[in-house]
Amino acid sequence: MTTLAESQSKSSKGQQLRGKMLQKMWDQRWLYVFTIPGIVFFLLFSYYPMFGIIMAFQDYNPVKGYTGSEFVGLDNFNTIFQLPDFNNALRNTLIISGLKLIIGFPATILFALFINELHHTILKRVVQTISYLPYFISWVIAAGLWYKMLSPDGGLINEMLTKVSFLNEPFYFMGSTTAFVPIVLFTELWKNIGFNAIIYLAALSSIDPHLYEVSSIDGASRVRQIWHIALPGIRGTMVLLFILSASGLMSAGFDQLWTMGNLQVQEVGQILDTLILSYLRNSGGFMGLSLGATMGVFQATVGLILFLVCNFVAKLFKQESLI
Repeated sequence: MTTLAESQSKSSKGQQLRGKMLQKMWDQRWLYVFTIPGIVFFLLFSYYPMFGIIMAFQDYNPVKGYTGSEFVGLDNFNTIFQLPDFNNALRNTLIISGLKLIIGFPATILFALFINELHHTILKRVVQTISYLPYFISWVIAAGLWYKMLSPDGGLINEMLTKVSFLNEPFYFMGSTTAFVPIVLFTELWKNIGFNAIIYLAALSSIDPHLYEVSSIDGASRVRQIWHIALPGIRGTMVLLFILSASGLMSAGFDQLWTMGNLQVQEVGQILDTLILSYLRNSGGFMGLSLGATMGVFQATVGLILFLVCNFVAKLFKQESLI
């Protein structure tokens, strides 16, 4: 049984803890002030739009709003699953996203290791700057640039290949179902590999340089240093970024596929995002808003499942995990 003295002692300790906490919060008040813009940003642009998920279960009408629109249950999901090209778009999405992950993920690590091995400061900065630049170009401009370079009508690539006799006549790369996916993968690497490598470069810079010095004294080559020091040093970063990348498997890159795709490569280039937008553009009416939200919910749900599975596997092997 708790005595009066013990109760008073606990109450006094609780007051002291609250006092210390309030004093600490007051001391760090400016840090809290700096976080306000970030909190407002996420509330407005990340959390508030989530109310729109309800459109996936409604025959949404902007005039009637969320409360007045008719509730249709899972009818919208049945509609998108029964679209004529849904299976083809789903297969293309998984193939393109999977190839981007399989090729792009290790390529980014190798590129970061390559930059990390450049010891000439000016050369290193030049390589980094050149690799970053495409990231800041929109896919609209990037697609136009590659369309021009690969054009059979005076395109630079066709001109070079015909001059060295690799091609007998100009080839329409962007209209070829065989060449389109490799072009998508290559342009994705060209645009993003430099920027994505920044995180790995930051992780590599945190490795203790004495480890390299000690291994050099022991006669380890640069390859062995990369294998035994650099890669283990960024293993946690690799696992975390792989989990995040795998969770985005249902999004193959709308901007890229919408701007680079055309009717001739629709069979291999149409993904879920472009399918639903094409359908909405052709069908018209307010029903499209509900179908767009439904596709978003479907992709987000699958992405969440993939995220949880990858996170569970990472924990299973005692690697880093996000939750």
